[in-house]
Order: sequence, then C-alpha cells, then structure tokens
Amino acid sequence: MTPWPGIFNAFRHHKINLGNRIAPKTFEASYGRYLSVALLHLDGRNAAQTGKALMEKVLTHQRGNRKPGKKHGEALKPWVEMSKSRLECCLALKKFLEYAVGEHRQPQSFLVPEQDYLKIRGADAKSRKKAVLTDAEVLELIRLLPETWANVIKICRVFGVRSWEVGFITKATNDDGEPQLRVTKGKTYNTRGGVKEETDPRWLEAVAVDGSTFGLVEGWEQLNLPPSVTGKTLGNILRRLPYWQQLVAEYEARGEWLRPYSLRDTFSVRAHGIVKDDTLIAAAMGHTVEVHHRSYRTSEWRSVRKAFAEAS
Repeated sequence: MTPWPGIFNAFRHHKINLGNRIAPKTFEASYGRYLSVALLHLDGRNAAQTGKALMEKVLTHQRGNRKPGKKHGEALKPWVEMSKSRLECCLALKKFLEYAVGEHRQPQSFLVPEQDYLKIRGADAKSRKKAVLTDAEVLELIRLLPETWANVIKICRVFGVRSWEVGFITKATNDDGEPQLRVTKGKTYNTRGGVKEETDPRWLEAVAVDGSTFGLVEGWEQLNLPPSVTGKTLGNILRRLPYWQQLVAEYEARGEWLRPYSLRDTFSVRAHGIVKDDTLIAAAMGHTVEVHHRSYRTSEWRSVRKAFAEAS
C-alpha cells in the first residue's frame, strides 16, 4: 500500500502529465492547497480513517495567512464557511480519494458515499451576476489612473481583450489593406480528450466608449503600456483606487460582481447592442458561441428597455 505522500505525488503527476494535463499552477489552485491540508490529517494519532471524516477535518481546518507582510499569520476563514472553496475542496478530495483507492489500494472506507458527499459539500453557490460598467464609469477610471494603466483600460474595454492579451497585440494590415490590431497568441485550453490546444489568433474589432476609440489603432506604436499586464496586476492597480472600491461596493449592493474582467463583459453587452450576429461577436472575443452565451453577459435591462421602446 503506497503511503499518502507518495499517492499525492502520483496523483499530481497523473493530473499534470496523463489525465487532463492541467498546468502546475492550476493543480495547485484546484487541488494542491486542499490536499496539502489533507495530508496533515492523514498522519499521526488522530489521522482520519474514512473519506467522510477527512473531508470534515479539511473543511474545518484552522488556516493562517502565509503571505509575507503585515497580515502574515492572521487567521483565515475555514473553507467550510466559503461556499465556492467548500465545493472545490470537496471535489478535489473526492477525486484524490477515488484515485487512492482505485490505483493505490487504500481502504474502501476512504470512498465517500454520494449522500454524505452531497451533504458535506453543501448546495451550489448561486452564480453571481456580472457587472457591466457605464461609459461614464470607464472614462472616470481612465482619468484617475496613470497613463500606462489608463491605456490598458482603454484597450480592454474598446476591444474586449483578456488583460494578458494586451502583451500580444500587434498592428498589421488586414485583407482590405487597412491597419488593424491583432492578437497574435491564442488562449490555451483542454479538449474533452485532455489534449491541450490553442485558440486562433484574431483581429480585434472596436466598440466605442462614448463615441470614442481613443485613436488606439492609429497611435498604437506610440502607446505607453506597463512592462507586464495580467489580470492580477491590473486587479492590484484597480484595488488601490478609492473610486474602484466605491464602484465595487455599489455593484455589490445591487447583487452584481465587479472585477477587472468586467471590462470584457461590458464589451460583450455593448457589442450585442450594435451587432446582431452573436457568432461574429464570439469570434471577435476569441471563443465559441457556446462559451459566449454560457460565460458572458449579453444584455442589460437598460438596453432591453431601449430596444423595446424603439420597436414600439
């Protein structure tokens, strides 16, 4: 029978190299952080003897902030009190324990009965409604931010790009002989067969902010940008801004979730107001129409009211 640390290493290898072939950082976010706590409760005198007991111990484990800084060591909420993390933790443990029993001959008692699993996991967290920024709010963010980050906001909102794609945009000549911006690197994803593939490079289409595209295409070569742009770095910059904090609170009070990615959701909603073919909008955003309707907002009540008013 393989010891638990050995099973963890084998499971990690399986997930990264043989199964879904996920990235190491994805493994750490979805499995590693929960399983490292599980290993603590699979060792010693009070080690869990069943899968159910292990889930309960991991979910209620007292955690501390491990990041360096002023808050290092501060108590964090146990995962049982965080609906999304609770779901993710239970799923990670379930898959790990099934692998341990099936591949490494651990006792059947570590398999969690479905009824117990559903009870411990709890109900699915209700999907949060994604916020859509007004043009006035976008313009105020641009006004308040340093030039380099203001330019990132312009690009993400006007072209609906993912923040990391900003570093892979070039100016080229399209088939009509006109200058146009283009994302040269696609997003990597896993197919259902577990094979890593990448979406195609794409031309960018503009959706104006209060009638303006800020001359982004014309002035691309002279545009000042930060040395590195990711969702994390953009989020860090925005969270320092009192105006952004105010917006987050206002949208939260309305039951909506505001985040840096909301610039892309905003592009989606505004594009649906001017382009009727959703397959074209999905292509401009670099994903399938199925992903588009499943993961992005395509309308807001303001535009619904306007459309019906104009039609009547």
